[in-house]
Amino acid sequence: MRRSLLWIPLAMLPGMSAGGDVPAPEDFAYGFSVESEARGALWQLDLPDAVYRTVTRADLGDLRVFNRSGEVVPHVLHLPDPEPGQTPSPAPIPFFPLYSRDEEDPAGQRLRIITNDRGTIVDTISMADQPGQPERIMAYLLDTSDLEHTPDRLTLAWELPEKPGFAASVAVASSDDLSRWSTLVQEVTLADLQSGDALLAHNEIDLPAHRARYLRITWPAALREITLTGVLASFPLPGKPPQHRWLEVTGAPEKDDPLAFGFDAGGHWPADMARMNFASSNLVLHATLLSRPAGGSEWQKRHSGIFYTLEHEGTGLESELARFKSTSDRYWRFRIADRERQLTGQPPSLELGWLPHVLTFVAQGEPPYTVAFGSAVMAAAARPVDTLLRSIDEEQEKGLIVPAQASSMISLGGVEKLQPPAAPFPWRTLVLWTVLLSGLAMLAWMVRRLVRQMGTPGDSSGMQDLSLIH
Repeated sequence: MRRSLLWIPLAMLPGMSAGGDVPAPEDFAYGFSVESEARGALWQLDLPDAVYRTVTRADLGDLRVFNRSGEVVPHVLHLPDPEPGQTPSPAPIPFFPLYSRDEEDPAGQRLRIITNDRGTIVDTISMADQPGQPERIMAYLLDTSDLEHTPDRLTLAWELPEKPGFAASVAVASSDDLSRWSTLVQEVTLADLQSGDALLAHNEIDLPAHRARYLRITWPAALREITLTGVLASFPLPGKPPQHRWLEVTGAPEKDDPLAFGFDAGGHWPADMARMNFASSNLVLHATLLSRPAGGSEWQKRHSGIFYTLEHEGTGLESELARFKSTSDRYWRFRIADRERQLTGQPPSLELGWLPHVLTFVAQGEPPYTVAFGSAVMAAAARPVDTLLRSIDEEQEKGLIVPAQASSMISLGGVEKLQPPAAPFPWRTLVLWTVLLSGLAMLAWMVRRLVRQMGTPGDSSGMQDLSLIH
């Protein structure tokens, strides 16, 4: 009984636009066909990039889905959510320093590792055979055997000496037996630097999805004075997270503000992260990233903080990604806060990270289905599928939805559908002005005729007639 009730609003809706007119595929600039190897009540796919370059509305209101007969079928759009599940809490990892006296061959260190019956490391003993040379830490050994989940990130804590900070590259290897090692992370930069009032720290190592009992972090000579004090493992959400797409846009200096650069994304991309790319290195800027949907709109702040690109002893370091709530604004602005830090030369570029909308529509009527988009006059359509999806549980949804694929883009109404129609000739205004001017002309003629009938002051006949009347 519940399922039949869910379909009532879908059957009653005629698929009309908000304006009351039934749209046709030719009312839109472009489109693409949708195909699916399976058959289901609801079809679902990610929108291709061409949609965001073409639509005229940031909310994608100028998009419709048609069946073979040209009838509009109900659809809904939503941004992908993180996979369901709760992220496990971060967990500390036991670590042990590995020493060596041989600067030329750090891998040739000799070490006795003591483990219990479960393979957990309980102690390490250096077996140096060159007693006259001082030992130094060449690597750190991490025991991940007791972790319940595979970590995707390591967060390091260290103790700094009194001298200035550092930036150095390390590598991470993995092993299950402490004998055979394979490279897990080829190179990653660790840093702890200060530039003026700005503190730049990078103490995280992203790991690929690989389960291993032990990890080994190299500790190069540049980190000789840095002592590791803690390692914390972080874990990903259960399931596969959505993959971002990236768009790079070159900036241009703003004429009225030497501290600002403007960017036109060329479309309505639903971005939720960004990075700045600078032509020169060793830059530290306090700046703000703003956006707006149209040229006359107010700027909205999306991120404010330190943007930097540094090279230290041959090692490169860039600022972290700027993350913010998803927005489909087309125009972006990067403004430097400090007037003494103006950028000269080649302007920076902006990279936007965005997630495509997921399109779900009712497989109503016969395929093939056509997704049409791009119209300067189309209003947003009603979306009853959203109500449907909120009314069913996850298992029912899996049974209703089948994956679909988009074909290449085709022309429907053509590019002229992206331009607003020319304003109609103002016949009513013309008629009103014509009537008004005609009335004025008639009034003027009547006044002139009346004056002629009354005569002029030098007209004797007129005076004679007046005296007789008197």
